[in-house]
Amino acid sequence: MPNEDDNTKKQGLSRRSVLGTTAALAAVGTTAAVGGLGLTRSAAISTAQAQTKSGAKHEVKPGELDEYYVFFSSGQSGEIRIIGMPSMRELMRVPVFNRCSATGWGQTNESRKILEEGLTPEYRELMKDRGGVYDNGDLHHPHPSFTDGTYDGRYLFANDKSNTRVARIRLDVMKCDKIVQLP
Repeated sequence: MPNEDDNTKKQGLSRRSVLGTTAALAAVGTTAAVGGLGLTRSAAISTAQAQTKSGAKHEVKPGELDEYYVFFSSGQSGEIRIIGMPSMRELMRVPVFNRCSATGWGQTNESRKILEEGLTPEYRELMKDRGGVYDNGDLHHPHPSFTDGTYDGRYLFANDKSNTRVARIRLDVMKCDKIVQLP
């Protein structure tokens, strides 16, 4: 027959032992990290200094242009971001599938026409009771246009993963000029 003392004993882990073990591990980890930083920091500084003396210069001074421009998708914010390389400055945000109060995109007659005219008849009917246009999009995979296998710099195409649309952005003015919904 089991003893009453056996029934009152806790089995497994207790809260006190878990917290005590966690605190001890955190203290050991902090001590190791602080000691390790002292050693690696001086090595990192000397390596960085050596690289800047002999390496290429990647500084883009104010007023100078970047060598390359990168078109990033912004995902669920629905816009294209243009970044200069190597400065990594954000040069512009081009609203495509979203509303932008700064530029009026999605609110002006011109932009609403672009957002609405490429909808399929089924979605046009569906959106009639909801303001006539999607107010959001999930922009991905920007791809520049090309002619004869080389990029021509005329357009940038991007798709909306949440609403099956494809947009065309004119690169001479950095504005979206056409959106088509895929059936």
